Amino acid sequence: MNKNSTITLKGQENFDKILQSILGEQQERKDIVLRVTLDPPALCPACNKGKLHKHGILKKNRKPRERKIRHAFLYGRWIFLSWVPVRYKCYHCHKTYTLRPPDTIPWARFTKLGVQTVVYYAQRMSFTYAAQILNLTPSRVIKLLDKYIQFGLPADDTQEPIVLTLDELSFSGNDFVCVVGRLEPDKRPLTILGDDRKATIKAYLEGLKKAGVKVEAVVIDMKDSWRKLIKAIFPSARIIVDPFHVIQDANRRLNEARKIEQEASKENIPRLPLLKAKEKLTPRQQQQLEEIKNKYPSLYELYQLKEDLRQIIKMDRVEEAEIALSRWLINAECAENVEGRVWARTIKSWRSEILNLVRYTQQGRRYTNGYIEGKNTLSKMLKRLSFGFRNRNHFIKKIFLGCCPQNLIPQLLT
Repeated sequence: MNKNSTITLKGQENFDKILQSILGEQQERKDIVLRVTLDPPALCPACNKGKLHKHGILKKNRKPRERKIRHAFLYGRWIFLSWVPVRYKCYHCHKTYTLRPPDTIPWARFTKLGVQTVVYYAQRMSFTYAAQILNLTPSRVIKLLDKYIQFGLPADDTQEPIVLTLDELSFSGNDFVCVVGRLEPDKRPLTILGDDRKATIKAYLEGLKKAGVKVEAVVIDMKDSWRKLIKAIFPSARIIVDPFHVIQDANRRLNEARKIEQEASKENIPRLPLLKAKEKLTPRQQQQLEEIKNKYPSLYELYQLKEDLRQIIKMDRVEEAEIALSRWLINAECAENVEGRVWARTIKSWRSEILNLVRYTQQGRRYTNGYIEGKNTLSKMLKRLSFGFRNRNHFIKKIFLGCCPQNLIPQLLT
C-alpha cells in the first residue's frame, strides 16, 4: 500500500516561503505536452493476415508535421497529446491506416476526455465563466456543446412501462419550452422541446410510440389540450393531474372571490388566512379566519371547499376518495357563490385524473410533477447565472445539460 508523504514544517516563515514559491510556480505554469509514440500492430486490423509497412515518402529536409490535441485539464493547465501521424499500408489487403492515439477523433481539437472535461465545467456554470476557467473562448465552449451534445436521452432503454411527466418552462416572458421527464422505472429528464405547442408535443409522443415505448401513465398540469393529445396517442395510458396545480387553481379562484368581496364591501380582507393550509395558520390568522366566517359566509364556504379538496387529494383509498369527491361536487354546485358552480364543472371534468392520483397513491406510488418542477427551479438558477439567453438552442442545451445527473450527461452521442 502506498502511503501519502508527509512534509514537516518548522515555523510560520517556512510555510509562507513554500506557499509563495507554489503561488509563483502557479503563475508561471504553461500547458503540458505529452509526446506519444505510436507503435503499429503486428498484423492488419482488417484482414488479420498481412503485415503493415510505412506508406508515403517524406520530402527531403522537411520534418513531419506534429499534431497536438487537448486531452485533459489539470490544476489550471491543459495537457496536450502530441504525435507525428504515420500512415501504414497492408501487404495483403492493400488498405492504408493513419495511426493516432486512442480516443482521438480525426481533425478534432479535443480528445473524448477533453470534450467531457468541457461538458463537466459547462454543466452548472455560465459558458463565459467555464471558458475563463478552461482558458478557452466562450464560442469554443458553445461550439463543442453544439457538436457533441444532443437534446435528449433515449426513453426506450428499458422494456418496462414508463411514467412520463410534462411541464413548461419560460424561455423569455410568455415564450415557453416543454420539459419532458420520466418518473418510472427511474427519475431522469428525457428532453426539452423547443416550444410548448401542441404540434411539437404530439411529434415527440408519436416518436416514442413508434420506438415501441410503453407509457403506463402521464403526469400533467390542468391543461385540457395536453390531456386530449395524450389520450389520442396513448389511449391506454392513465393521466394523473398534479395535486400542486389542483390546489393552485383552488387558491386562484378563492383569491379572485376575495377581491370581489373586498371591492363590494370596501373593507380589507386578509389573503393569507384563506390561502394557507388550515394546519399552518397562526393564532392571529385563525382569529382573522373566524371574522371572515362571520362577515362573509359565502367566501368562507369557498374556503371550506378548498380545504375539503386538499383532504381528498391526500387520500390513499380510491373508494373513500370517490365518495368524498361526489359529496364535494354536490356542495360546490349548491354553493351560494357562483364561483362554486364554475369550480364544480372544472373538478368534474378532471375527476378521473384526480382519482388516478389516489389510485397510484394506494399502490404506494404517488406521482406528481415535483421532480420536474425541481428541475425547472434549477433551470431558472442556471438562467440567472448566464444572465439570460438570446439563442434558443443554446438555452435548451444549457438547461438540459444542467438538469442531467452526472452519470446521464449525453456526451459524445454521435
